[in-house]
Amino acid sequence: MKKIMPLALTMIMSLSATAQDAVRLPEPDKTVSMTLFDALQNRHSVREFTAQDISDDTLSRLLWAATGVNRGDGRMTAPTAVNAQDISVYVASKQGVSLYRPQDHSLLRVTDQDIRKEVAARQVGVAGAPIFLIIVSDASKFGGASSENGKAFSREDAAYVSQNINLAAAALGLGTVPRHIMNREAISKALHLGQDHIIVLNHPIGYPKK
Repeated sequence: MKKIMPLALTMIMSLSATAQDAVRLPEPDKTVSMTLFDALQNRHSVREFTAQDISDDTLSRLLWAATGVNRGDGRMTAPTAVNAQDISVYVASKQGVSLYRPQDHSLLRVTDQDIRKEVAARQVGVAGAPIFLIIVSDASKFGGASSENGKAFSREDAAYVSQNINLAAAALGLGTVPRHIMNREAISKALHLGQDHIIVLNHPIGYPKK
């Protein structure tokens, strides 16, 4: 019994820490004055950003647009193959990295490490973005990262989310650009990803420099 107690205590403390690290986002305001066609007209790639922070309200709206739940059955704003919901979106900032959890619209802290330079990689101009959204697919839902389905469906599902981010950013007055370049090995280690997780794309997010 004495050997069991420390293990049980460790598990309780771990669960408590996880609960404390999960932060509920503000309810997303889905009313915007810009129409879809205005957003399509205004969408363009932005690689230089001001130092202005992204507010929690704005981040809430952006993440809901990316992969938020938009129906009572738990389905999302972005489609996924066979409704696998394989895509996860991580938010990287100077405070660290958090995982967006669509089902309760919250952020779960993954690490306190600032990995934005690793995400920017050799394109140092975007490294000053206040946040990066990192799009990751769990290819185990399609047969694994090395399978043809895993590779194809992961990329396709990530592309749908990326387009949502592009259009939402335009509607909210933010700048972004979808990027494939990044230091995947360092990011995977920081995020504690498994072998079947594919880091597909990233989006620097910020207010464009005039």
